[in-house]
Amino acid sequence: MGIDNTTRRMQDPADKLLFLAESMGPGGSGAAIERQERDGQRQLVNSDRLPSDIQGDRAEWEVLGFTFGDPDPADPLFMPATLPEGWKRQATDHSMGSVIVDTLGCERVSIFYKAAFYDRKAHMHLIGVTWYVTKHVEYDGPLVISDEWATRDAVLAAMRELREEALKSAAEFDGFAADTQRRDRQNRDRCAEHAAEYQATAAKYEAAIAALEAEVPGDR
Repeated sequence: MGIDNTTRRMQDPADKLLFLAESMGPGGSGAAIERQERDGQRQLVNSDRLPSDIQGDRAEWEVLGFTFGDPDPADPLFMPATLPEGWKRQATDHSMGSVIVDTLGCERVSIFYKAAFYDRKAHMHLIGVTWYVTKHVEYDGPLVISDEWATRDAVLAAMRELREEALKSAAEFDGFAADTQRRDRQNRDRCAEHAAEYQATAAKYEAAIAALEAEVPGDR
C-alpha cells in the first residue's frame, strides 16, 4: 500500500470538490481532515515507507538493522525502508502517531505523520530507555526486561535518574511554597501542590526500583 500525497491530490479540481462535499456533511471540515489523518496512519503502517526526516543519528538506526533508500522523488516526505527482522509497525490511538515495536513488543520507534493536506509533515525518532521507563512507571505502560536494550541495569539506572529528577523538582517547589516575601498565598498553594505531585512521582519510582531489585534475574 502506498501513502497518499494529500497535498498534491488536493490540487486536482475533482478531489478538491469531493473534499468540499465531504466537509459539508456531519462534522464539517474537521471530520474530513480527521478522516485524512486516519487514512494516512493506516497507509503508513501498511506501507514499506518511513519518514525521510530522521531525528537523531542515522547510524544508530542502521546498527539496529534498518535500511533506508533515497527520499521518493514523487513524495520526498517518505523513503523506502526495511525494518530489523521481526520488528513491525503499529498504529497508536492517535491518528498522527504510530510506533515500531521489536520482537518483544517493546516500542522502539515513534513516528509522527500529519496527513492533513494543508500542513502535511512527518518525522520519526528512536525511543530511549528513559522514556520507556517513564511510560511504564507514570502511565502504566508495559515493561519487558531484555538482554540488549531495556536491560535490568539500564532500566534501574533510568528509574533512579527519574526519581532524583522528581525529588529535585519537589524540593524546588517546596522552596517556592515557603517564599512568603515574593509570592502570594495563592501562588504558594499552587507551588505546594506541584511539590506534592513530584513527591508522589518520586514515590512511584522508589516503589518500581524496590520491586525490580527484589526480583531474581530471569524471573520475567
